[in-house]
Formats: sequence, structure tokens, C-alpha cells
Amino acid sequence: MRTSMQREGRSVAGGLILWVLAVVPSTAVGSDAAVRYRRICGPCHGQRGDGLGPAAGYLPLRPRDFTRGEYKFRSTPSGSLPLDSDLARTIRRGLPGTPMPAWRGALSEEEIGDVVRVVKSFSRRFADEPAPSRLQIPRPPRFDARLVREGRRTWKLFQCASCHGPRGRGDGPSVPGLRDSDGLPIRPRDFTVGIYKGGSSPRDVYRTFMTGLDGTPMPSYMDTLADERARWALVAYVQSLGRRPSFFDWLFADPLVSRAR
Repeated sequence: MRTSMQREGRSVAGGLILWVLAVVPSTAVGSDAAVRYRRICGPCHGQRGDGLGPAAGYLPLRPRDFTRGEYKFRSTPSGSLPLDSDLARTIRRGLPGTPMPAWRGALSEEEIGDVVRVVKSFSRRFADEPAPSRLQIPRPPRFDARLVREGRRTWKLFQCASCHGPRGRGDGPSVPGLRDSDGLPIRPRDFTVGIYKGGSSPRDVYRTFMTGLDGTPMPSYMDTLADERARWALVAYVQSLGRRPSFFDWLFADPLVSRAR
């Protein structure tokens, strides 16, 4: 296990070093959006947005292929395109536990908007499909032990343990057969680490449950879990499984998966 983690760590570190070398000069770039994308995003996501940048082979996870117009982190229904604000949120916050950094502070809001427009240009879906509706997230109830117990019942009812494991460690019996939309192995989230790619607030977790993660086996529960309190109860239970993540949790949050192209 230690050897595997060290190998993953070297892979992540190597990719980050290459990323840093590619990005450092970008501070001198002007307002040209395409140039900014090439300098900042191109090393991982590729100059054509296909996820085949020069740093991609050093990373433990495949960078997003923007040409497909398929996104995990959205505030829109499953199968829909993300809103501009969704793309901007991912750029601004990054994806915790992955090599995708947070650009808040390094890029202005105007510059983030420029990158969003370039990212959208790689897929015809944004030009051909109407803008989807945004998920409305209601006010959450008070999170307490009772809500957590209710969430545990919902967890069992929807058989979440089949993928995420009985204790939420991402080690359920279905894991060996799980694949993403490219046919590559994919591991469910280990909730005990306390790191969530789409954001760690209750509203963030609620949004992920209701929209699903397109391109992965994680479905949307919008239609199958209609009761509002049960939705928030599941959020409360999942968050109760976590702990404060350490530095090494952040570094090794995601398993090394196939990088076959």
C-alpha cells in the first residue's frame, strides 16, 4: 500500500511540476482569452481542449475532454450542459483532492469568464442546445443526530453501500465493475476522507446528489428521492462519515486509474 501511494504521489508531483513550469510565465499574458487558455489550461487539457495536454500523462486522473461537452459538476439536470456559473465555479474553486487547482486570486473574474468562453468553444453543444434551467436548492433543515439517523436509513434504502461501501470508504462490492463513459475504471468517493470535488458545504453535496455526475456511474436522485427532508438527511449522513482531511489525504484522495488514451 505504501509503495502504491508513493508511486501515486510521484505521479501527482511530476504532473504538478510540469504544470507549474508551463503556467508560471502566464502572468505576463495580456487579455487574449485564447492565449490565456493555452498557457494556463493547455498543459493538462490540451490546446484543442481534448484532455491530451503534455502534462496529462503525468496525472493520476484524466483531465476533462472539453470537446465532448460532458461535465460532472453542474447545477443543471443530468445530461444537461453546465451553466457559465458552473464552469466559473470549478475554475475558481478547483477540484479538491485532484491536480486541478483553484484559480481564485490568480485570475480576476473577468479572466475566469474569458477561460469559460474558450472552454465552451470546444463543444458544439453549447451553440446547438438551449441554456438549461438551474437547480433550485432550498434552505436546509437543522443538521442534528436525528437527521443523520434518517439519512442512514435513506443510505440503506438506496443501496449506496454497493458502491461507496458500508462505511462510506469507496470500497463497495460493485467497485471492480465500475467504469466511466470512456470505459475506464473509476472509484467511488471515499466519504471518510472528508474531501468533495464539487464542494464540501451541505448545499454543494445536495447539488451533487440531485444533478448526478455525468460520465460516471453516480446518478441523479432528483426523481428517485422526491422527499426534501430525505434529501437533506442523506447529505447529513454522508457528511457525518467524514473527518478533517490531512495533507496526505488531499494528495492521495483519488486512486491511480488507467491513463490509456
